[in-house]
Order: sequence, then C-alpha cells, then structure tokens
Amino acid sequence: MNDALNGLLGLLFLYLALAGVGIVDIALFRGLTADYITQFRRDERGALVRGVLTVLGAFLLIVLLLAIAQNSPSESPTRGGMQLLSVLMLLMLALAFLLGYGATAWRLGERVLTTFGVAEPNPGWCVIIASLLILSVVWIPVFGWALGLYWIMLTVGVVMQRLMGGAATSTSEER
Repeated sequence: MNDALNGLLGLLFLYLALAGVGIVDIALFRGLTADYITQFRRDERGALVRGVLTVLGAFLLIVLLLAIAQNSPSESPTRGGMQLLSVLMLLMLALAFLLGYGATAWRLGERVLTTFGVAEPNPGWCVIIASLLILSVVWIPVFGWALGLYWIMLTVGVVMQRLMGGAATSTSEER
C-alpha cells in the first residue's frame, strides 16, 4: 500500500512540475512561447527533424565524451573535463525541453480543448489539460513511449529551429 501511495504522489508531483513549467513558460516568456507556436504552425516536420538530429547528435557526443573520459588516465584533468562536458550537454537538452514545453503543451491543449468545443481556450487551461494528457499517454507501452518521444523531439526541435534563425524568417514573413 505504501509503495502505491508513493507512486501516486510521485506522479502527482511530476504533473505539478510539468504544469508549473508550462505555465511559467507562458507567463514569463509569452512572446518566446508564441514564437515557438508560430514555428510549430509554419514547419512542424522541420522542427521534428531538427529535434531528432539535435537529440541524436547530443547523445552521440555524450557517448564520445564519456568514452574519452573513461580511456584517459585517472589523474588526467581531461577525465573530469569530459565528464563535465557530458553533464553540461545533458543539461542543455533538458533546458531546451523545459523552454519549449510551454509551447508544446499550449498547442496540444489547444487542440484538445477545441476538439471538445471550446472556441478560445485560455493558455493556462491548455497547459493543464495537456500536462494531464501527456502524463496519461506516456504510460501506455510502446505507443505512449513513441508519442512521448515525438513530443520531446518536437519540443527540442522547435527551440533549436528558433535558435538557428527561424525567428528572423518568421518575423520578416509577417511584415
């Protein structure tokens, strides 16, 4: 019984953390989040490709850095440096996901709420509904995992697309 309660509390806290990150993204970085949504609408497939390439490239680089660290002498300063660089690479991926999560949740929640007949859904409610949906779906074996990976790749990809100059082209097209 205690393990089940711990699991439910962990799931509840994960939901609160995801919903909180999404709402903070929208509240503090509204223009940036709106730009990410513009990137989604403009080129979702391109954002997905950039996300896949970014995540695969980062993981390959992390494996390479850890292999270099493992094969270097234990007293060598490169060992610690390579391990530090691999941790920083993981943190950069996590930061890209957290920055783009608000836009992904906003867009997904907006789609869900408009499906149920809400004409102009509030972004906060969109994030809350999408966070519930995401956590409900990713627990489904294989299909849910694939959908969760799709959302992660898309989120990282839209952040990378904007960082690589996607925002400049979107603002020039609107003028």
